[in-house]
Amino acid sequence: MTNLPGTGRRAERGFTLIEVVVATLVTVEVILAALALFDFHNKLARVQGQVSDMQQSLRVTQYEMVKLTREAGRGGLPAVLKSGAFGAVGVRNNVVGAADQVAIGFSGSPRAVDGTDILTLRGAFSLPIYVLDPSGPGVVTLIGGATPATATAGRVVVCATTKATLPQDLTPLISAVNAAANAGQVEALILVSSLGDSVYAVVELDPGNSVLTGSQPACPASTANPNGILIAFNVTGDANANSFQQLGTVGGIIGLPPVKSFAVATLGILEEYRYYVRQDATLNTFGDPVRHLSRARMYPGTETPYYNDPTNLQVDVADNILDLQAALGVDNNRNGVITEGTGLGSPPDQTPSTADEWVYNFPADTPFPNVVYGPLLEVRISSLASTGNPDFKYQGPKLTTIEDHTYPATDFANTFHGRCYRHRLLTTVVGLRNL
Repeated sequence: MTNLPGTGRRAERGFTLIEVVVATLVTVEVILAALALFDFHNKLARVQGQVSDMQQSLRVTQYEMVKLTREAGRGGLPAVLKSGAFGAVGVRNNVVGAADQVAIGFSGSPRAVDGTDILTLRGAFSLPIYVLDPSGPGVVTLIGGATPATATAGRVVVCATTKATLPQDLTPLISAVNAAANAGQVEALILVSSLGDSVYAVVELDPGNSVLTGSQPACPASTANPNGILIAFNVTGDANANSFQQLGTVGGIIGLPPVKSFAVATLGILEEYRYYVRQDATLNTFGDPVRHLSRARMYPGTETPYYNDPTNLQVDVADNILDLQAALGVDNNRNGVITEGTGLGSPPDQTPSTADEWVYNFPADTPFPNVVYGPLLEVRISSLASTGNPDFKYQGPKLTTIEDHTYPATDFANTFHGRCYRHRLLTTVVGLRNL
């Protein structure tokens, strides 16, 4: 029979079993590759996030300390006190034992991690420096003694208009005095004489006897209200006043500088901060120590927290900071350049020399300022940070030394587990503007 059109058997359509298997295998491989790529980028993003957090901690750490270090001594406090102790900048080097207490002898004081440094900075950081008229309102009215050297208290007038007819805002100073009065606390005042920066005193603000309202006849007329304020202070009389007074004394002499008439050229509120590395009492989820850069505010020259508030001993600045090291650059040959030495010698750097003008950059450096060093020009601040979590597929290099801090092989950072944390070191050399 003749096959009519359309009556024949149609060809089969679709995929063979082999084609389906091959297509499935290819699809699975593509999906697995995509998943592997996603997992890789996920891990990379997690690592980069931790590294970014670590670098941010370093930036915050350095910014906080560098800013205050650059302003150390603002208001007139020198680098080295007349008594021979440190003034505007001090380093408690490689603390260990009782020295790791941030406030030595204060009950419940936090402790710095052994082997790290505690950096102490003093200056009039927050409030303006007020200019006084030493020919009139700036002359101190003595109380308790006929001469500055025997006075136990005093009064001085700060005007809203300087002798050069320049206005100065008294509001921050008034607010500080009121805050101290309301809290039943005090402040440290630094008074610099018109005779020069070397003649100064650190005294205790007496908020109760200060006059912050009304008019001061000794001050010129001003659009400001009040046109001036009377600042009362104590030279001696309690623990804080006696400690403050020692910041400007010579050989333990009590009283204001022994000059004929102590006239004040500038007045500021003196502050003291201590930076240190603090370790948490509890461990992280991996059983590893957690450390922070922390700041303590103290009454200057004392082991007492500011406002007698223990919470001022521990204000965390940045997380995962493992070490803080500070070295001091002293210009022994007075050529304006701080020279880095080799640390050679027996013992190395035991005495200051022009070969190495950095203090605390090698073990056995003589503590500053226990010997006669040249002028303090620079501070070198080094901070070591780590990531918050370990990466068990990463193994970093061992730590050896940072300044004069030598890391033993048994240090946690040098163990196999400790090296799973990434580390970064950041160092800044700070020029001192006020010293």
